[in-house]
Amino acid sequence: MGAIFSAREITADAVVSRTDFRPFLMEDFSIQKLLAPYGEAFVTQAEKILDEPYPQLCASIYMQFVRNGNRSNYEALYFRRRSMLTTFAMAELYEGKGRFVDRIIDGVWFIMEESTWIIPAHNWSGKPVTGGVVSLPDSFSASDDGDDMKHIDLFSAGTGGQMAWLWYLTGEILDRENPVIRKRLYSQLRDRILHPFYTYNHDWWMGTDGKTLNNWTPWIISNILTVIALCEDSDDLRRTGVLKCMEILDRYIAFLPEDGGCDEGPGYWGVAGGSLFDCLEVLYDLTEGQINVFDEPKIRRFCEYIMNVCIKEDQYINFADAASRLHPDFRMISRMGRKIASPRLSAFASTIIHAPEVCPLADAQSYRFYANLAEPIPQSQAFAPAKHTFFDDLQIAVSREITDNGVGMFFALKGGNNAESHNHNDVGQFILFDAGIPIIMDAGVEQYCRDTFSDKRYTLWAMRGNYHNIANINDVEQQPGGQYRAKVLSYCEETGAMKLDLTEAYPTEAGIASYTRDAVLAGSTVTVHDALTLKAPGYADFHYLTVDEPVICGNEIRFASGHVAVFDPALTASVDSVALGGGKIAREWRRETMWRITLSTKDGITACEHTLIFNRI
Repeated sequence: MGAIFSAREITADAVVSRTDFRPFLMEDFSIQKLLAPYGEAFVTQAEKILDEPYPQLCASIYMQFVRNGNRSNYEALYFRRRSMLTTFAMAELYEGKGRFVDRIIDGVWFIMEESTWIIPAHNWSGKPVTGGVVSLPDSFSASDDGDDMKHIDLFSAGTGGQMAWLWYLTGEILDRENPVIRKRLYSQLRDRILHPFYTYNHDWWMGTDGKTLNNWTPWIISNILTVIALCEDSDDLRRTGVLKCMEILDRYIAFLPEDGGCDEGPGYWGVAGGSLFDCLEVLYDLTEGQINVFDEPKIRRFCEYIMNVCIKEDQYINFADAASRLHPDFRMISRMGRKIASPRLSAFASTIIHAPEVCPLADAQSYRFYANLAEPIPQSQAFAPAKHTFFDDLQIAVSREITDNGVGMFFALKGGNNAESHNHNDVGQFILFDAGIPIIMDAGVEQYCRDTFSDKRYTLWAMRGNYHNIANINDVEQQPGGQYRAKVLSYCEETGAMKLDLTEAYPTEAGIASYTRDAVLAGSTVTVHDALTLKAPGYADFHYLTVDEPVICGNEIRFASGHVAVFDPALTASVDSVALGGGKIAREWRRETMWRITLSTKDGITACEHTLIFNRI
């Protein structure tokens, strides 16, 4: 299904004026009441950083992304500045003693003085993405092509949402000190967010040029809607802006797979499915409940995705750029469950509660942050995960061994293609866990840098087929591109067994006549079967990543986790180490080294059929 808002003939006529807007439709909105459960924690945090200087965002640090590819140094300072400001604002709004007022003023002033709210990695010249990244913002230029204030990225939008809330909530505090502060802030929000959004359509995330959309669209729109809701005083512009937001969201929703899957993975779902939910919440509140599409089946499936890809506790399927360990926003998910009428999703939210005494900051999803202040911690409920889940559009099959203690064996196999959002060359990839212990795993992704989203992306080891649980055929690995894809030959709803045709997942020089992979979890046994036929005599190497050094004993692979895999004795097994250094992957897996198992055929074969069987020892 494509458009939702236009299909339902939803207009913006019901948008209320700024003076009539009620956040979260509360009869008597009071930030002090919302902060009551968390106020002391915010005050404690604010006291700890009371004498900490706001970070300086130097031009030389901004330039590092172009100079040496580092984006983290500037971003750390950028986000720290915003986090500090939110902490001081929440502490002062709760306590009201004036102790943090100057820190709020300084933080707001610093952010208003930033030449751009766009981070270095997104500072494209000309039209974003199609142009090159430049080392410094040309925010003073009069030309449309050179002025980055005519563009909005993820974090300029997030800053806009955050600053809109501060403009809305701290009016009495700031105006008492000097009305210039809020007047200037209102002007900044108009210049940096509202004017470019109302005026231009050239940002790719708007979908006007037909490009594939991703989390950028709902993430940015949720913050633009927030600025409109809290700050826009023209009723005509409120309606015009909301209508444009719905048109853009319709394009995004049309791109979503019907199965509700998030091809960006669980780690991005919070700013994809989660941000789409944020958009729907703001639209609902902006219209006193008149814009209400929470009952849309496709929306429901997209919201429920997260509970179907959880392995155990904080572990999630991490295909592509997804992280292996996550703490999804349980307050938002609990609220989702109520609004989309999914008791199972609400129950899931109650099983992933973390750090409930402090409401986590979400500066880039500011409407969600304040909605979470009003969200009670969910009461514990029993949650039964599905034994089998199949995302037919994403071509991902998930199976669980349900035991008395929860989930035992967990297996996931993916097909898909190599042009997915945040893609790795991994068609045919699978992962295997037991009670949350990794046996065969997906390494994930290192810290983002300049090369991550460039023509050098697939020179990075974690993106390459060589370091996924797939095969190299005739020393040819998978390549990026939508033409390299799998076909689902069969899926059994009863057993969760899936069979993939991987023939087209490799370039022609691999010399493949046919290649299938099928797999199933039955009880505590996982069976992965490969059948390969070559056009001419050649060879194949089947790779598998694991976290600890395995031991080869004849035709068995013994894992440190207490599991064994039996393979065809016609294959030769070898093990090599993958040094991780001290990067993001090492931190997530809590290892300095990973291990790659290779099962190799003899050279000169024209066909190979082998079965890999995993069991507990």
